[in-house]
Amino acid sequence: MKWFIFLCLFPLTSYAQEPVRPELDPNTLIENLLPNQSENITEDVLDNLYQLFQQPLDLNAATFEELSALYILAEQQLTSFFQYRQQAGPLVSLYELQAIPDFDLQTIQRLLPFVRIQNQQVDGSAAQYVLLRYDRSLELRRGFTPDTKGNIRHLGQPYRLFTRYKGYANHQVSFGFTAKHDAGEPWTWQPATHSYGVDYISFHGFVQNYGKIKRISIGDYQLQLGQGLLTAGGFYLGKGSEPVLSIRRSQLGIRPYTSATEYGFFRGVATTVQLARQWELTGFYSRIRRDANRIDSFTVSSLQTSGLHRTAAEINDKASLLSQDWGGHLRWQGRQASLGLTYLQTRYDKRLQRADRAYNQYEFMGQTNAIWEFNYTYLWRNMNFFGEVGRSSSGGVGLVSGVLTSFSKRWDGSLIFRRYDRNFHSFYANAFSENSRNINETGLYLGGKYTPNRRWQVGAYLDYFRFPWLKYLVDQPSQGFGTLIRGTYRPRKTAQWTIQAFYEQKEKNLPARLSKTPLVTTIARSGLWMGFDQDLNRKWSLNSRILYACFSYRGFAPSQGFALVQDAKFHSGKLSLTGRLAYFHTNDYDSRIYVYESDVLAAFSIPAYADVGWRSYLLVHYGFSKHWDGWLRLSRTQLLNQPTVGSGLDEIPHSYRTDVKVQLRYRW
Repeated sequence: MKWFIFLCLFPLTSYAQEPVRPELDPNTLIENLLPNQSENITEDVLDNLYQLFQQPLDLNAATFEELSALYILAEQQLTSFFQYRQQAGPLVSLYELQAIPDFDLQTIQRLLPFVRIQNQQVDGSAAQYVLLRYDRSLELRRGFTPDTKGNIRHLGQPYRLFTRYKGYANHQVSFGFTAKHDAGEPWTWQPATHSYGVDYISFHGFVQNYGKIKRISIGDYQLQLGQGLLTAGGFYLGKGSEPVLSIRRSQLGIRPYTSATEYGFFRGVATTVQLARQWELTGFYSRIRRDANRIDSFTVSSLQTSGLHRTAAEINDKASLLSQDWGGHLRWQGRQASLGLTYLQTRYDKRLQRADRAYNQYEFMGQTNAIWEFNYTYLWRNMNFFGEVGRSSSGGVGLVSGVLTSFSKRWDGSLIFRRYDRNFHSFYANAFSENSRNINETGLYLGGKYTPNRRWQVGAYLDYFRFPWLKYLVDQPSQGFGTLIRGTYRPRKTAQWTIQAFYEQKEKNLPARLSKTPLVTTIARSGLWMGFDQDLNRKWSLNSRILYACFSYRGFAPSQGFALVQDAKFHSGKLSLTGRLAYFHTNDYDSRIYVYESDVLAAFSIPAYADVGWRSYLLVHYGFSKHWDGWLRLSRTQLLNQPTVGSGLDEIPHSYRTDVKVQLRYRW
């Protein structure tokens, strides 16, 4: 069988030993996987994506969970891959992917940055590297100027510093640290206020597949267990992204944490031990200080997630709450099914006492919370059933259950139901939902994708949701729905047309400027964008976008906006250039438009285009040598209808803002 495959592929393999492992293009991946871009997309998403690129999967050892975590392969393709590997034996070349049924060239190209063959030397994957970054706004923001009493609001300097060191060994060991200092944060050494020079430091040591020890992490880590009802680390896209594959979480267990995002991780020790061929046990402990709004020495009102410590008030909230977490996870993994049971307890050293508001009636208040959960997966033919149910110490229940399927080579579908009680408390959850937190929500989501041939693809979803209790800015139980449809057409390998339409309807309080009495009404948000991508030749490519957004309160005039975006990319040898020129025109901030921008390695940019003006940037990447490369990014926003940019302490007293970012990387 193997010799027959190579005879078929001989015309390809005779001209090249192995396909060149392509560089990761996060811009294209983000647009494909996250078509409905919003402020909910964080740097952590991109960092986890880059982590997958740095440690590509060995196709001869990769599990179903690991491959599905890439959100590239449909259920039919996953089934075909594992059937092929079982029948034909281990793959000896990446070219063999072309012989697997249901694998098309476009899928293989998207997969190549994240996979390898065990005996294959991975190009561009250095054993160790260091990143150094400096960025700032050239114009001073209001926070860096004196107030009426002559005091500077921001106590630090107007620049941001970032450094990361990371090392690998034999695809089993990972170690490193990340340090970040945001603009405005002071350089102080005051252990009493938990200030030790640089504002944020994260570190980790991680080992996997060492005898009976499957994974062990010391330092900062995340847990990717179940469907995210308890813990939700790792690369996950969630609602509003790719309509079919993204609804399910992969269970990869303990993962090292390397992001500069200052929340959403554990700090301590975690390990997974193989008890028997099909059984594994995970234990974990974490002790970390978190930012919280301090009321007094014994009470806080809420947790802070911005990670900013620039003003006296922000510094007072820094590391003001000690959080200890511990628990365990028992998992059984069969050939087509898996079962898991998890316990997590969290204890704070201060009481969490939320503000006395009606919508806070069922929120967690106290010092200790515990939660149990049970999760399952089951594969049957081309159908993947999965789910999780959890119960917190308040008695609240959370439930998520769904199925992914390939009806045929052309049709893929997804269905997921979720219910999170108003008193379900899970602090680290990020399961599928419309809300930003898994509480006070019931919903049903249906997604589908149709691929009639290599040129055409259409994807869509419809999601209905209901909130049984009050929410912030919604003074009664409410409901809504959202839908998206996206079509792509590739007339040739070097060109692609894309069109997407989005509509969402919810309920919300009318703002005071529109109503003097509290009133809940229906709001509608819609969007349309069209794009054309063209590779002119091996060096030049163009990306064009037209975007439209509309927001309205029922019975009032809508707020509308549009943006015209033109990107150009150039790559030749050691030099890469990426540039953008965009014009935007919106009535106000309600009709803002989010557009992802290319950035330096391991950084993230998705600004909101609002008001009337121009947005431009230039990104330069140059490889100085085998070990050294660098980036320079210049960006500028010019408003045509406003005298200032930004608001509050971030306000700039000019109609423009200019940002510069410089980064160096050393690999060895």
